[in-house]
Amino acid sequence: MAPSDPVSRTEPSTDRNVKHVVLGDLLFPTWYQSIYPEDLVNKDTDRLYVCRWCFRYSCDVHAYAQHTQLCQHRTTPPGTKVYDHGGYSVWELDGECHKLYAQNLSLFAKLFLDHKSVFFDVVSFLYYLLVFTDPNDPENYYVLGFFSKEKLSWDANNLACILVFPPYQHKQLGKLLMGVSYKISSWESDSGLIGGPERPLSEMGHRSYTRFWQERIARYLLLQTGKPKEAEASGSVPLKQKSPKAPKRKHTHELMTVQDIGLATGMLTEDVVTALQGLGAVEPATPAKKRRTKDSSAEAGLGADEPLLVRKSKILEWAKSHHMALQDPVRDEGFLGKWAPVDSTEESEVDSDDVDEDDG
Repeated sequence: MAPSDPVSRTEPSTDRNVKHVVLGDLLFPTWYQSIYPEDLVNKDTDRLYVCRWCFRYSCDVHAYAQHTQLCQHRTTPPGTKVYDHGGYSVWELDGECHKLYAQNLSLFAKLFLDHKSVFFDVVSFLYYLLVFTDPNDPENYYVLGFFSKEKLSWDANNLACILVFPPYQHKQLGKLLMGVSYKISSWESDSGLIGGPERPLSEMGHRSYTRFWQERIARYLLLQTGKPKEAEASGSVPLKQKSPKAPKRKHTHELMTVQDIGLATGMLTEDVVTALQGLGAVEPATPAKKRRTKDSSAEAGLGADEPLLVRKSKILEWAKSHHMALQDPVRDEGFLGKWAPVDSTEESEVDSDDVDEDDG
């Protein structure tokens, strides 16, 4: 399954077999066709009713209403909770153990995915549900989206398919799911290199992942030596008020390679290159004339083993202009069970006085 971007479409496909879907009490249009059984869903189906807890579907509103009163998942999602922070939780379920649920979820997701998806051969996948629980109503929850992952990926993919359901998009939830996928894969990996999403990416998927990679690398480069003085842990990077009498600091710099950054962030070299080009804050530390190769990173002027000059001041400018929060939206302390940190207190606090905002 190729990842899809959590950003909404504006022009639904004309060959949809379902025009609208009712998820719980929400009505919204579909984008693409899904392979629902033709004896139940056909090209004349205008409205499909889908249970917001188990994704069981029906064209009969009365059957749908009756099911929602009896759904076995109306009080808790299936699987095991692996993450919980700020009202958002992630639940891991095995496609082999919850086969019908995974099939129904995949059929529903295909209504909003342009790429080929797995519907019935779900046993080789793990599914991670993004759930929101209102603290004022803890017995009521909402599934906002999900990502799937192959149990064994020969291509080192850490994510197969990702979708935030249309009513819940534009809330930075896609980044939360991507972050969880990288965290879990990094803890599973022994090499430090945890791969990336399954390729090829859609145009919108590439855009979403590029932004995610840029922020991931920006956080690493800004925080590896400490936190900027003006950075707020829970907010965006604010603009700095410069003092006209402040002495000019000596610019410092640090040399590193694309490979170094990839190993530090668990990202593939090609993804690091994509992000660095977007950040516009690095330049080769060697002369401009280089031996040309067929390697994509070399063509971009960023060889995997070639030293780079990283200008932290430009990364700060990028972070400010894009209103990037320096604190990762995924918190280590939010992970539960086998992924729970051994000792969350081991995370060191960064002294804001130790950071030089200049080139680094």
